[in-house]
Amino acid sequence: MKRILALVMGLMLIVAAPFSAEADFKKTKIAVLDFELQGEGYETEDMGTIVAEWFITALVKEGRFDVVERAMLSKIMNEQKMGISGIVDESSATQLGKILGVKIIISGSVMKLQDVLEVNARIIDVETASIIAAENVKSTASTSLQSLIVRMSDKIIKNFPLEGYIVARNDDSVSIDLGKRTGIKPDMEFMVFKEGSVVKHPKTGEVLDVELIQSGKLKIIGVSQKIARATIIEEEEDVAIAVGQMVKSISGPLTPIKEEVYVPPSAGYRPPPRNAPLKSADYIAKLQSSNLKDKVWGAKKIIKDGVKDPAVLDVLEKLLLEIYNEKPRDRNHSDAVAWMVKALGASVLPQYKDTIQKIAKDAKNRKVRGYAIKTLRTY
Repeated sequence: MKRILALVMGLMLIVAAPFSAEADFKKTKIAVLDFELQGEGYETEDMGTIVAEWFITALVKEGRFDVVERAMLSKIMNEQKMGISGIVDESSATQLGKILGVKIIISGSVMKLQDVLEVNARIIDVETASIIAAENVKSTASTSLQSLIVRMSDKIIKNFPLEGYIVARNDDSVSIDLGKRTGIKPDMEFMVFKEGSVVKHPKTGEVLDVELIQSGKLKIIGVSQKIARATIIEEEEDVAIAVGQMVKSISGPLTPIKEEVYVPPSAGYRPPPRNAPLKSADYIAKLQSSNLKDKVWGAKKIIKDGVKDPAVLDVLEKLLLEIYNEKPRDRNHSDAVAWMVKALGASVLPQYKDTIQKIAKDAKNRKVRGYAIKTLRTY
């Protein structure tokens, strides 16, 4: 009987183990305030709200952040008689964080000087009342500005590293206990650490610190619901990578982002020389052109170049949702939409799968539906 009970308890622990790491994962709760407008001559008075929405969209798509809904944010701030826009200093961030129940607050400003828009963002840690990151970008057009903010969000996200553990190793590959819901993606890199000596409090016995010994470096090659597969790209000679070691996503200092000026087709857009590498603005300009041939060219070029830049693909996704059922009987229009669907799916990025599924289900044109269904098979 004792052996049977021990066996049952052992099986229960084995079954429960894969779920424990998943259950422990908690999304970082963030509040994004409307950005304060400085200067005059904006295309819209809602520019500060729009910039905040761009940040929110980027954070939500990442998958590992719990972003306070705007309606809830507005309600709480109104009850506290506090504005939801502008730059929040570190001291008031602590008070605001307690009210909202968040760990991080993103605030900032949008400044217009002649034809140049400048966005300044500050990321404040509520608990320590300190700025953990700050960045600014400039642009001469709101379209270009959006793509820059998406890229700036990616850099900000790196300040929130993911942590997990190695659960299996097979030759030069490993599996870690971080899945899709944690926001992990292919090509992300992780450092691996072996736990060393433990420092305990002499009176209470509380663990104060654990020595971390670097054992190597990983690169993610595949992600499933609860685990991710990675290849070992570096391994220390005297400390081998092994099951049970901790992994931590690599983050680095923020670096300035160069401005990419968007030139609309109406202003006489000219594509770059044939063999010259394209910039994000080049793809976007073609996709946003009123000429269907330009849209097809842009979509085919995205496929050929293997573009996975969210700044480009987010624009493509938005355009698709706007026009995929606009002219279902127009053969040229449907052809352009079909190529755009194929281009979006060619990235095989999970954040765009829902959009392709929607088009596969709701598109009125048979060719567009067919392309969407075929594209889904690549996921």
